[in-house]
Amino acid sequence: MAEISLRRITKAYGAHVALPALDLDIEKGKFVTLLGPSGCGKTTTLRVIAGLETTSGGEVIVAGQTVDAPGAGVFVPPERRGLGFIFQSYALWPNMKVGRNVTLALSERKMPAAEVSARLAEALAKVQLTGLEDRYPSELSGGQQQRVAVARLIAARNAILLMDEPLSNLDAKLRTEMRTELKRLHRELQATTVYVTHDQVEALTMSDVIVVMKDGVIQQQGTPYEIYHEPANLFVAEFIGDPRINLIEGTVGSLAGQRVLQVAETGLVLPLPAGVSPDAPGAIAAIRPENIVVHPQPSPGAVAAEVDVVQPTGSQTILSVSVNGVPLTVLVPRFERDLAGRKLWLSFPPEHVRFFDTGTGQRLVPASLAPASAA
Repeated sequence: MAEISLRRITKAYGAHVALPALDLDIEKGKFVTLLGPSGCGKTTTLRVIAGLETTSGGEVIVAGQTVDAPGAGVFVPPERRGLGFIFQSYALWPNMKVGRNVTLALSERKMPAAEVSARLAEALAKVQLTGLEDRYPSELSGGQQQRVAVARLIAARNAILLMDEPLSNLDAKLRTEMRTELKRLHRELQATTVYVTHDQVEALTMSDVIVVMKDGVIQQQGTPYEIYHEPANLFVAEFIGDPRINLIEGTVGSLAGQRVLQVAETGLVLPLPAGVSPDAPGAIAAIRPENIVVHPQPSPGAVAAEVDVVQPTGSQTILSVSVNGVPLTVLVPRFERDLAGRKLWLSFPPEHVRFFDTGTGQRLVPASLAPASAA
């Protein structure tokens, strides 16, 4: 059941069209992340849901109620939509103490004092700020200020939570901690959550559903597994993943009666999936760095590679290698130090290779398996 529905939403700023025609359903209780580069329309979409932006056309439905429909002359203001919002800037009142910042909206709704106090205590306990209710925001660290914003959301007990890059101002350690807190908060409140970020790690670790956007258009919508392992097009494949996915362009031919992609420079021959017949004479193969198999000695079907750069990250090591001048990135699950300048042999398991059209960038799959979420 959809808690939020966007029907052919358009949004223009003068001659610039931020959202050309967006359709999106967000199910009740799901954690949905809008992901994409700056300017892709993700924050505009969130602000349209919140009522902080009016649409140029289309219809916004929240909890079964139409809240924005220019054609019908309908617009419900933000304060009447029953939404909770966390901003990138925290949006705390500097002249109010923590307790007042958390409970201001509750007091404005004339809620009984005992209920306000109970909700304040519960919210501060959940974000580990108990005892700090009498401090001003200026007396808190950045991480603590963000927790105050989260506590305000908890105290309001909204059924729908909107979050606009709430962790971007925090250092790496705090971002990791707050990802855990926000995911726990979502589970405990069972609230429908729409989260905006350009950080793929946040999207992959926190989401039930990821919506990848570019130029106001949804490129793919799916679970983190689907987005990572089954990208609908080259944009999604390249945007998701660190280190980035390897792209290898080749020509389409036949070998022993099977359609294959041949990469002349490397000697690679990659079998195309059954039922895939590219219209163009070439295609692009893609494989994640962790899916390339490394052999210390020559192995049947493997190609030789020279190791150029070794980057240990702790539990893993990133290898920049060259196969007859073609650069590739390989990820091995251990700490390596002494591989620079050495020769290795690489193989590419067919089940981990994805193929894309060189012209459109769309995924090449048999027509019967074409994903409905592909743009």
